[in-house]
Amino acid sequence: MTIMKKYLPIFYLGIKSSLVYRGNYLIKIITQVLNLIVTLWMWCWLMGNNVHNFNYLAKYLIMTNTLSLLFSIAPTFTLADLIQSGKLSNYLTKPVSLYWYLYLTYIGSQLPIIIFYLVLGLYFNLNIGFINLILYLIFCSFMFFNLALVFGSLGFWLINMWPLKSGLFAIYLLFGGLYFPLSMLGKNIYSWLQYNPFSLVTDVPAKLIASNINQTNIYYLAVAVWLIIFYCIYKKTFKLGLKKYEGVGV
Repeated sequence: MTIMKKYLPIFYLGIKSSLVYRGNYLIKIITQVLNLIVTLWMWCWLMGNNVHNFNYLAKYLIMTNTLSLLFSIAPTFTLADLIQSGKLSNYLTKPVSLYWYLYLTYIGSQLPIIIFYLVLGLYFNLNIGFINLILYLIFCSFMFFNLALVFGSLGFWLINMWPLKSGLFAIYLLFGGLYFPLSMLGKNIYSWLQYNPFSLVTDVPAKLIASNINQTNIYYLAVAVWLIIFYCIYKKTFKLGLKKYEGVGV
């Protein structure tokens, strides 16, 4: 009960932040929708009368672009901002875990997108097991969050983080399948590329939904491996970063 009282307000603050800055939130969603429309229009023009394949492609791209909103790299820059502004000191001295503080704030801020995604999933009438998909996405959220913290920890050494933001977004677009299904790169390439962390949170769930298949065991294993790797790297880089952290910005 004490833990609930300690961390529930943090989750609430995450929800509140998404509502307070709803203008930015709406702009982000509108930008993503416009980007999706342009992508679908391009593929519609390229595929011509191939309606069956275009319907699959449209369903796939809708899911990957929606999932990219759910799995955001925002925690990277939340942590980096705390480090570079010197505000990290406030959280290091509080009787709460910085890790769970960042995670619950992140999940709370994503709650509107989570609700939208659940409605979208029900609309597609999933046959692969709705509970299984939700559990997989929850598992993925921890993995992707730890990946974001790894990059965020670079704030101990980097003065400007904006080049990293552009680079991460470009990698997300390419390896997450936001512009085209990664399987179009060929079977040999895709057999390895599908297990990259960006693909696991967007391409893989979209493929499972669009193809109505239920083979998730190998993907659970891949997510678990990446989760352990990213968590260990984050703990190591954060520990090293604290040795040079002065609490007054860098």
